[in-house]
Amino acid sequence: MKGWALVTGAGQRIGRAIALDLAAHGWDIIVHYHQSAKEAEQTARDIDAMGRAVCLAEIDLSKPEMAENLIPSLAEETGMIDALINNAALFEPDDSDPDGARHWAVNAEAPRILSKAFRDHMPKNERAAIVNILDSSPVAAHFTAYGKSKAFLETLTRNTAKSFAPQVRVNGVAPAFVLPSPRQTEEAFRKMAGGKVTPPEQVAAAVRRLLDDPAANGEIVIP
Repeated sequence: MKGWALVTGAGQRIGRAIALDLAAHGWDIIVHYHQSAKEAEQTARDIDAMGRAVCLAEIDLSKPEMAENLIPSLAEETGMIDALINNAALFEPDDSDPDGARHWAVNAEAPRILSKAFRDHMPKNERAAIVNILDSSPVAAHFTAYGKSKAFLETLTRNTAKSFAPQVRVNGVAPAFVLPSPRQTEEAFRKMAGGKVTPPEQVAAAVRRLLDDPAANGEIVIP
């Protein structure tokens, strides 16, 4: 399958790798971003240089009304959107989000809202796919809000795979250690990962394989 793919958080890091990989394999890309405008614009230029269509979409996924309106508003411009990659995520220590509300809004509620809106916008006779970016690394101390939100997203993946079938396939990619956080040095990150680091391009390839496989539904892949 090919067409338009909406990649949330596509301006940088794993999201950028996914967007560029899909574009290199024939997809047109909607580059969603919130605060990384410069990086998102560069990603869009790189996609355009590949000869693929590209669209920029800036919204704050922590605001439910914005998340709910994103796909309907984009579909007016692009037509049918064939794939949704829920990649955008907040990863901050608990003391920066004491009640966990921001992590829940971005990492759990936004994918739920986007997934429903995506399913609802699909013409009845069309088929499409969602891939959620999960996390298979151990939950670090002081990052429990992040861990709970990602655990919910894994459950959402399995549940929507059943309830959205057969019109929309839903799968997950769950890497462990991919890139250091802004709070880490490269050395500290590699020590924490025990040398088992997954390149972003490997995560992107796993996403693409799930989109390309018409039989894949309800799978959680660890790249």
